[in-house]
Amino acid sequence: MQDTSTSFSVRLSSIKQPASTTKVDPPRVLDWDPVTLPAESIDLGRLVDHKLTIASTLTLGQAHSRFRECEVDFLAVIDGQTVCGLCARHRVGFILGSRYGFALYSDTPVSQAMVPQSLMIQEGTPTRTVLEAAFARAGDAFYDDVVLIDAGGNLVGLISARKLVQLQSLLVSDQFAELHRQHEATRKQNLELFQTNNALRQSQALYQALFESHSLGVALIDIRGLLHTSNRRLKELLALGQEEVSAQSLMQRLHAHERSNFLAALGSHERKPQGLPLTNEYVLDIPLHGPRKFSVTTSWIQETGQISACFEDVTEKRALENMMVRQEKQLLLDTMVGGIAHELNNKLTPVLGFAELLRLSTDQRTKTCAQNIGRGIEEAAHIIRQLLQLSKPTSHQFEKIDLRQVLMESMTMLKFQIQDSGAIVRTSAPASAVPVLADLSQLKQVVINLVINALQAMEGRPSPTIEIRIWSETKQVCLSISDNGIGMSSETIGRIFDPFFTTKGPDRGTGLGLSICTSIMQLHGGVITVESQPNVGSTFKLTLPIGTGSLSDKHPTTSQSQSPFKSGAHSQILVVEDESVVRNVMQEMLHTCFNCTVDLAQNGAEALEAISKKSYDLIISDIRMPVMDGPELYESLRENNQTAAKRFVFMTGHAGDQDMQQQIADWGMPVIAKPFKLTRLSEVCFPYLVNAQPPIQTNLKYIP
Repeated sequence: MQDTSTSFSVRLSSIKQPASTTKVDPPRVLDWDPVTLPAESIDLGRLVDHKLTIASTLTLGQAHSRFRECEVDFLAVIDGQTVCGLCARHRVGFILGSRYGFALYSDTPVSQAMVPQSLMIQEGTPTRTVLEAAFARAGDAFYDDVVLIDAGGNLVGLISARKLVQLQSLLVSDQFAELHRQHEATRKQNLELFQTNNALRQSQALYQALFESHSLGVALIDIRGLLHTSNRRLKELLALGQEEVSAQSLMQRLHAHERSNFLAALGSHERKPQGLPLTNEYVLDIPLHGPRKFSVTTSWIQETGQISACFEDVTEKRALENMMVRQEKQLLLDTMVGGIAHELNNKLTPVLGFAELLRLSTDQRTKTCAQNIGRGIEEAAHIIRQLLQLSKPTSHQFEKIDLRQVLMESMTMLKFQIQDSGAIVRTSAPASAVPVLADLSQLKQVVINLVINALQAMEGRPSPTIEIRIWSETKQVCLSISDNGIGMSSETIGRIFDPFFTTKGPDRGTGLGLSICTSIMQLHGGVITVESQPNVGSTFKLTLPIGTGSLSDKHPTTSQSQSPFKSGAHSQILVVEDESVVRNVMQEMLHTCFNCTVDLAQNGAEALEAISKKSYDLIISDIRMPVMDGPELYESLRENNQTAAKRFVFMTGHAGDQDMQQQIADWGMPVIAKPFKLTRLSEVCFPYLVNAQPPIQTNLKYIP
């Protein structure tokens, strides 16, 4: 609508008042609240100035008198009850005020002098329509009152042009207020939009920074595993060059047997979009690095229908955890195996001892049965020694040796097994020596065990091949043994070093070989690791500290001379043992070997009492006993009876912890390991019973 309030005001102020003494009312403020009652909703009846009328049958003279009485500018002309027009003060005054006008026209009916085309508006007409009609009038008609009628044409009242101008001004004010409100709302929306956009930009920058600088590999993928986007770290982890990144890159890296599990995990997010994030581990093939284990955490993004996946390379972490688990198991084994070995050896000792005595029988059948019993006991004792070696490998004085010599001597011992298997063995070693500080026989045991395992893993495979490499690094040397055998699954790799775990079946192994190899490597300050793939093969790697000092061709050897049974008549021997059946078999065996007198004691306290009453040529004492054990008995004799202390021999199923073993070794006392044969018993005891002086202890060692 055109803003004409100013021009309306000017035109309204320029209305010429008639020459009569008509009183002009001052402008009145409309009685409505523009805040609570907007201009467009105003009832037109509230704008009415007056409801004064004049009948159409009255004369102009009467109209003139009426105007003088009412002091209004317009009267509604009615015909009965119906409004038929509008009578204006100035028009009546103009007609009657002319020369002879009153005389000529005073009796003329009012209907002859009505305002031409007076504006009559029916109640309920929209305010804008009323204003448009009123302000569309031209000339003096613009200032005429507007006649407001009801639906029946009856007068409601007259509305002055002044009121309409005020209404228009109020409407314009309302429009300005609305425009201002809209402007403020728009400004506020623009501010909020700016703040939102700014927050969005900051959020995007933060997301981009976190996404790109995250220590984990992050990717957005769909339920088919197709890669939509990834950060720099993931490209590094998967060894993806810029030209290689594609939707299929991730699936191409996954192990074939892992893809179905990976897709199943992704599908579960779509089925349960509100579910918790899932964390699983998968093996991925990384160029130049081979198979690597990744921990992958996936979560569903509801807004985009995508899956967020975080990748962490846990290969070394899992290897370290497996090593820690093995160490925990090793610690548990250390605490248990000593006691178990001691009890088993104590139980096996009388069985082997009585079997040895039965072998002296003249009955061939008895000899044969005794030999079979003895053979079974020796095999059982061998397994127990393996357990002891697994728990606490025997300490040695290591020497600097050439790792190539370990390999050469091991291959020499395996010559016939390799020929029978038809395998091809390829070796690679430096031209110069590869020094390590180690025990030659123990390292040979490790290498032989690994090669035999490789030969067994390749049975029935085409073109069996073993590759053995030796190389040096900065502060360590390495030896690897690779085969193209059946390989192992990740579950098998996790248990391969556990004691008694075997994949060969009960007829081909005890499951102790790799456990013993692990213990030997730990004793040498080294580690043994394995990498394997099913149907591809396995690689075992030995890593040892590099040796220092000069190489030596001498290696520790032990000699055990076989002493014949000789008479030890009149000799006195004291056996100190808490197991009654072991005491009895010792008594029989010593009497058989030496025809001597054998006294028995259950513990060190009883032995001290017996020694105080009698002199013995030899005292044989168990190490682990109640009340007073063997070492405590020996210490007491060293302090109070040097003669008896010099004729002292230990026997044991297991000496106990490493400190006790070291203490016995420092004393230089001979130790008979249970179970034992007559020859071993005779070999150790004979020098004490024949010579007046104790035998030379040089070659008498603790043999577990």
